Amino acid sequence: MKKTGKYNLKLTLVCTFLVAVLYNAYSSEEIINMHAIVDASRVGLLDTINLTVTVDTESEARLPGPDLPDFKYFTVLNESKKSQTSISIVNGKTKRTKIITHTYLLKPGRKGTFTIEPISIRYKGEEYKTDPITITVVEGHLKPEGTTLMPGDGLEIDVLKLKEEIFIIVKPENSTIFEGEQLLVTYTLFSRLDIDSIALRDSPDFSGFYKEDIYNATRLEHKKETREGKIYRTTMLKKAALFPLESGIFSPQPLVLETTVIAKSDDLFSFFGRPYNFLIESNKITITAKPLPENKTNREFSYIVGELFANISKRENVVNTGEFTTFYLTLKSSGNLNTITEPDLHLSLRGRVYLSETKSDRVEENDKIYLIKKFEYTVIPEESGVLEVKINDFLYFDLNSRSYSVLNVEPVRINVTGKDIYQEKPIIGSKREFSEGGFNFIKGNVKVLKNQPKDPFKSPFYYFYHLVLLAAIGILFFARLKREKLEQNESLFKKKKAKSTAMGILQEAKAAIDLNNYAAAVDLIYSALSTYIAHKCGKSPQEITIKNISEVLKRFFSIKEDVKNSILNIIEQCTMLKFSTQDLNEKQKVDTLYKKAVSVVTDMEASPVLLN
Repeated sequence: MKKTGKYNLKLTLVCTFLVAVLYNAYSSEEIINMHAIVDASRVGLLDTINLTVTVDTESEARLPGPDLPDFKYFTVLNESKKSQTSISIVNGKTKRTKIITHTYLLKPGRKGTFTIEPISIRYKGEEYKTDPITITVVEGHLKPEGTTLMPGDGLEIDVLKLKEEIFIIVKPENSTIFEGEQLLVTYTLFSRLDIDSIALRDSPDFSGFYKEDIYNATRLEHKKETREGKIYRTTMLKKAALFPLESGIFSPQPLVLETTVIAKSDDLFSFFGRPYNFLIESNKITITAKPLPENKTNREFSYIVGELFANISKRENVVNTGEFTTFYLTLKSSGNLNTITEPDLHLSLRGRVYLSETKSDRVEENDKIYLIKKFEYTVIPEESGVLEVKINDFLYFDLNSRSYSVLNVEPVRINVTGKDIYQEKPIIGSKREFSEGGFNFIKGNVKVLKNQPKDPFKSPFYYFYHLVLLAAIGILFFARLKREKLEQNESLFKKKKAKSTAMGILQEAKAAIDLNNYAAAVDLIYSALSTYIAHKCGKSPQEITIKNISEVLKRFFSIKEDVKNSILNIIEQCTMLKFSTQDLNEKQKVDTLYKKAVSVVTDMEASPVLLN
């Protein structure tokens, strides 16, 4: 019995000790501290942010990963996890603490002030959260570049030194050019590092230019090039031909790449590296566009600046009247050919001309890009003889002579054979003669065949036929009168409401300007003027074009010469701005066009409309 009592006592002490140990272990699992910090609360749009989430626990159990909120305006470029354990003895008790560090590399997506919501961990039915973090994002770079710590393994990265090993060089052909002159710009990537991945973040901004893309890289094609005594692997990223739409000083935004390189330690025995993500951007450039000299030739300027070549070719040498044949007009220029839309083809003999097709191309010759436009015309001659086909001369600005030059295009000739074709006049009316009698019936004996007259007034069909005919004529007559009245009323209504209609369209243009949608505003300004002029002179807006607007103003409006020139200038500027492939962002210029349009509509409203 004594032995049994001692055994029970020992068993009780052991169980009590184990319960205490388990209780302490369970309690230690509940001790979890969690917090989050960022390396900067105010950063630039081109910077990156290190978000560090630290979890302290005395538990030996494996904790779940943190639940991340929706970052919304931030992109996670990289993430890593690092853990370490520390042991301390306090009052004879051993304390073991595990520190788990989660690091996230974030990239801001837009400007503004944003809040990163609390990051949480749920463990054994309990939820642990960090405090929210507020970050302000501004334009450009803000964080100083220097030595940074690679997330996860403590590898130090000298960003300034890294950017000496990989960078983008943009090289414009010239820094000073004329308005409308071609400028070639080339973007080249130089690298001495191992590139893991690369992606376009921001494309260059060429507002104020018409842009013709020549080359855009889809993969890295390395070539070797020596720069300042170092050998780099180079890749052409982009090549474009720019044509300034106006004079001024321009500073295009840089080309920005998101790049991941394999960063290695300077240790000679370190053979492995870790991917490091950062942004590289091209160097800044400034382009000065000088205004062209005043045009004193009294000729219409084609807005071609540079070299210009043109020729007309034919498909056949001989064609018959009424048969179609084809002529081709080919333009080639180092200037912006998009300013020329559809040259008129002139015939020496009577005939019809239709523009069948327009093709565009480009070639690279002597370090210049030449744009090519080929117009295909279908011609149907209607008069025999020697048909001469020609176009108007082109006035362009020659960069070699620094003066305006006239390009005379040599005409072509073909022989037209056959009879002349004249448009038939419509038949207004005709006189129908009836015989005094007719065959009414044929008797069985052809020998007694007689021609007997028949009294039409005895037939009921006669009255029915003429009654229906008179009713139809009356309906058509009144329908014609009503249609003419409606057309007159509609035309008169459009004339009276021309100003309010135009002002309504201009209000839409103003709203587009306020929303920074300048391309739409330019279209609306053009539409407002063409609609006003069309309604005032009884035409449709589609009939008012840049080619005939001068003649329309002269024929239908009694306005001052300065008002007419202002209208032509607005239409011309709107047409020019439509050729820009980039979104317009010069609010002051488009707003000035809007104000001029309002002014000329008001001036024209006060001027009488001439009777045609």
